[in-house]
Amino acid sequence: MENDIIKSYIKELQNGSHKAFNVIYDMYADKLYGFLLAHTKSPQISEDIVQETFLKLWINRKSISVEGSLQSLLFTISRHKMIDSFRSQINKVEFELYIDYIDEKSFEDDGIESKLFYDDFLKALKLSKKLLTEGQLEIFERNKEKGESIEEIASSLQISEQTVKNQLTTAMKKIRSQLSKKSILFLIIFEIIVVR
Repeated sequence: MENDIIKSYIKELQNGSHKAFNVIYDMYADKLYGFLLAHTKSPQISEDIVQETFLKLWINRKSISVEGSLQSLLFTISRHKMIDSFRSQINKVEFELYIDYIDEKSFEDDGIESKLFYDDFLKALKLSKKLLTEGQLEIFERNKEKGESIEEIASSLQISEQTVKNQLTTAMKKIRSQLSKKSILFLIIFEIIVVR
């Protein structure tokens, strides 16, 4: 019964019904907001992403499947928007450049929250890096933070490129594992800024 009601709202939405859009918004906005707030820890970012999610729904209303799950679609859009939000805030591999940029920026409330979250991420990353051997740490920092190539590192350290690759792979696994224990978002940030 509920599915039939949602399907009828989707059909109305496809035809441009503002009333159907408002009903759908009322049904899902709070759920999305709660999900986003739990992950971003920022009310402002969460509100923005909810608005962007429903804007995308409206723009693409004609291509929405009546048979698919509307809730799944909305949560998928929100997840992508959340990752895009982090990507736009953290767009440098060089951590120090990012921090310098943040320090020089005048903050609004959401900027401060973003910096605090990023600071927490950096602390977690620093702790994760303590699990690495000396060799793994050097290779990780030179490749992922300083941007040196596998070939450059191998030549500089006078070891084979395969050894560099193996050490880097092991380092990445250790760091990913540790970050995922702290927060799935830390792992997402790590993937965005380091594994690109």
